Amino acid sequence: MKINKLILLSTFLFINCFAYDVPKKSIYDKRVVSTFYNENDVVQVLAQNGKTTILKFEDDEEIKDLGSGFNDGWDLQPKSNYVWIKPKAYVSKFATNEMGETVNKSIIIEPNKIDWTTNLIVVTNKRDYLFKLVLANNEVYYKVSFNYPAQEQKEKEQEEIKKVQELEQKEIIQELNKTTVPRNWDYYQNMNKGSENILPTYAYDDGIFTYFGFDSTKDIPSVFLFENDKESILNTNIKKDGNFTVLVIHKTAEKMILRSGKRIIGVLNGSYGVNPLPKTQTTISNKIEREIIENE
Repeated sequence: MKINKLILLSTFLFINCFAYDVPKKSIYDKRVVSTFYNENDVVQVLAQNGKTTILKFEDDEEIKDLGSGFNDGWDLQPKSNYVWIKPKAYVSKFATNEMGETVNKSIIIEPNKIDWTTNLIVVTNKRDYLFKLVLANNEVYYKVSFNYPAQEQKEKEQEEIKKVQELEQKEIIQELNKTTVPRNWDYYQNMNKGSENILPTYAYDDGIFTYFGFDSTKDIPSVFLFENDKESILNTNIKKDGNFTVLVIHKTAEKMILRSGKRIIGVLNGSYGVNPLPKTQTTISNKIEREIIENE
């Protein structure tokens, strides 16, 4: 009795080693099936003589190569991310006469369940697929498609990362666009003749950035740092604050020059360095840190 159990167990393990994946039938039509992709699975495909079966892979996949163990008995047509499969008759050039002798004679062998069972390997630009082609009598698959849980999980994680990054970027923009708290209004302006329409309506700094506000009648000039009798252009950006367009200069300085063509205005910060921010604070928002990268 123990020997019989051992034989049965051994037989089961042997059969299980060669088990293949049977696709799940659609609730709408049992001839339409699908399965989860596993590179180590062999997927069964049921075909019938006179009928075509289609294999559908992921949308961005492209068939690179394919082949079966019996190419003469199967019509395999790859296109984009599809493979059309159809059994076909095999034409043999040799036959056996009544004496058992081989003669040179063409004979057509129609597809049959025993001889037409073979394997199919499909290689795409992304994956390898293994199939067992079976010629069935009563059942057929019209369409075999795949689901990709690993790919779907990866795309989901990438989408979550993208959402987090977009949210962080949105929060940064919101922080930068907040109305800052002025620390210094002590600004003086020296205007050349004819430069009225680039004269800021107001000017202040928050200890990090300098802000020049312009009403709708004014043009927005370029801003230059005036230091050691030399001018150098400053980094700026523009934001809206109510009815004013605000030119944000990415630093504070004692002297600046506003230019637009021949129009020039000199700006003096009367309290530059009088009330500096702590050295550890580099931005107005406590949610944003400024990183300075030095060129080697």
